Amino acid sequence: MRMASKTVEPQLAAVSFTCPHCNALAHQTWYSLLLNAADVRVLYHEVATREMKGLSDDDDRRRIEELAERLKHNDVTYRNLKYKGYSSAEMVNLHLSHCFSCKGFSIWVADRLVWPVRESAIEPHQDMPGTLREDFEEAAAIVNRSPRGAAALIRLCVQKLMPLLGEKGENINNDIASLVSKGLEVEIQQAMDVLRVIGNDAVHPGQIDLKDDKATAIRLFELLNLIIERRIATPQRIAALYGGLPESKRKAIEKRDQE
Repeated sequence: MRMASKTVEPQLAAVSFTCPHCNALAHQTWYSLLLNAADVRVLYHEVATREMKGLSDDDDRRRIEELAERLKHNDVTYRNLKYKGYSSAEMVNLHLSHCFSCKGFSIWVADRLVWPVRESAIEPHQDMPGTLREDFEEAAAIVNRSPRGAAALIRLCVQKLMPLLGEKGENINNDIASLVSKGLEVEIQQAMDVLRVIGNDAVHPGQIDLKDDKATAIRLFELLNLIIERRIATPQRIAALYGGLPESKRKAIEKRDQE
């Protein structure tokens, strides 16, 4: 199994997490925002470069040159003001985190990361069947905005997995019961039932509410990858190794098991 690098989901006020810009596990510096009246406009790298050409003051040119360089890499950055202003108003529940690795800023409203829109860093298992992979990746793309929607898609993956495990794929509960009767490991049964129950209740009124619970939704991706490892990838690897044994050895094993 290909092991993904360790990821730490972004959390408000966390000292470090996996940066939504560069995907590095990096230290984060946090900032609040003060209010000052301003001319509202979007400043691009090209605009800053043109402004720099018209400046004669070396200090002004340096400040704009540094800003233009930062804008090459990040749409949201800062600029140093020649004359510092003062503000008596501070924004509440609006913060910025600044990545030590890539110098990118992220925007938070309350405890929600709102920019950049970030796909989950969790990748599908390398042996995940294609019929499941598309739904897995769609769930990863929306988990930050809709943990409930992501959970429902992961449940759909489990339903699509059932025919590949020899079941009907019409009723997940019945399919899991059938697999248990065939010797399904307890931990895999429990993992399947977690995905079934949470995925169901995520979109129906019930006791489980994932509306703002991204952390639980993220665990569902990990459980699905575990199920793929145990029920798809491991049997395939064992079958490949067994098929590579000399034919005489395999026939001897078959004869032994028939006795």
